[in-house]
Amino acid sequence: MKRRAFLTGAGSVAIGLPFLESLQDRSAWAAETNPVFTLFIVGQNGVVNKNFFPSATGALSTASLGASPDIATSVLAPHAANLLFLKGINYANPGPRSCGHAEGCVQTLTGLAPGSTGNTAYAAGPSADTLIAKALGTQDPIALYSGAKGFIAERISFKGAGAGQVRAADVNPYLLYSKVVGLAGGGTTTPGTGTPMVDPIAQELANRRKSVNDLVRGELNSLKSLPVLSSADKMRLDQHFQAIRDIEVNMGNTGNMGGMGPSCSKEGLPVDQYEAFKTGFAFKGAQMEEYVKLHMQIMAVAFACNYNRVATLQWGDGTDGTKYDVPSNAGLGWTFHQLSHRVQSDSATGNNPTAENAHHEIDIIRMKTLLVGLDAFKAHGLENNAQVIWTNTIADGPSHSTRGVPMIVSPRF
Repeated sequence: MKRRAFLTGAGSVAIGLPFLESLQDRSAWAAETNPVFTLFIVGQNGVVNKNFFPSATGALSTASLGASPDIATSVLAPHAANLLFLKGINYANPGPRSCGHAEGCVQTLTGLAPGSTGNTAYAAGPSADTLIAKALGTQDPIALYSGAKGFIAERISFKGAGAGQVRAADVNPYLLYSKVVGLAGGGTTTPGTGTPMVDPIAQELANRRKSVNDLVRGELNSLKSLPVLSSADKMRLDQHFQAIRDIEVNMGNTGNMGGMGPSCSKEGLPVDQYEAFKTGFAFKGAQMEEYVKLHMQIMAVAFACNYNRVATLQWGDGTDGTKYDVPSNAGLGWTFHQLSHRVQSDSATGNNPTAENAHHEIDIIRMKTLLVGLDAFKAHGLENNAQVIWTNTIADGPSHSTRGVPMIVSPRF
């Protein structure tokens, strides 16, 4: 009975530990072959192709990429040696049949022509993230979203072919943050709010940064003082708690875990920004890029902790209505979707050169946001263990063509 009580007590503390739940299953970094993680990032409205990639082909370097500031991807120069730029990718359908944005979305990660047309187009088969998760035998992929779920909502991650197979995506960055740092309380939510319920033990550990040893040291000492315990049992207890201490120390090391794995740590995360979205979250277009940064930064931690192996991030509604504060849009005041059409319309197509310049300026802003994500993956020791793949649902805005879609891959295995 005493043994059962001890095991139950120790188990409750272990479950409350951030990053340590189901540790045996998640500790992939001790394997002979390090795991590979995959994050697919899918943007909207195309890019200004002539000013997006360098014109010359060949190896990238920090110096060569940074030497062309008029190229949107030049801001990625710090990671140049680890990047692969791909041009000329063609989707199954060359252009729109009804709604090019939604139809482009469903082709992006499936490689298949859409199973239907219009703004509710669905896929003709599973997406790449679903296939990867199935091949690995892991849980369902993580699906994230930054945008207003309006005319075209999530259309990136599909469980299979047909209507109803699209995977729902989380808009609030706090949702994944709360799960990864161990504050989700078993997945339950506070009644009436939908906010993840905080487990009190996990909250105490997170707030006070105390190890499980510190939390129960008094109980441990009392247990070790029991006369019924043999010296061998006392030794086992010491070894058990030392093992937990070693795990915590390794998780706290920035980046390397002895050069073999990543940093499963909250270090570097803007915790206050996540906590600000704990309650009352509502998507605001003006904060589009901040949401994307938060999604990517917490994904770096999720992968480093082996929380999941594959994820998707849809960057904007299919007809992204964000109004970007860029110089060329100051006199226009158009939405991103309208700028991509080169006319103040969500259906017609024009050739306004100022709108094109504004689109290019937005491309630069978005590449700066991607840079924050790549920096986070590197900071958590994932530079060579996590495949970050950025692409778009269409090649360019005015034509809605899916011929020559751009793609960025990091690292270039």
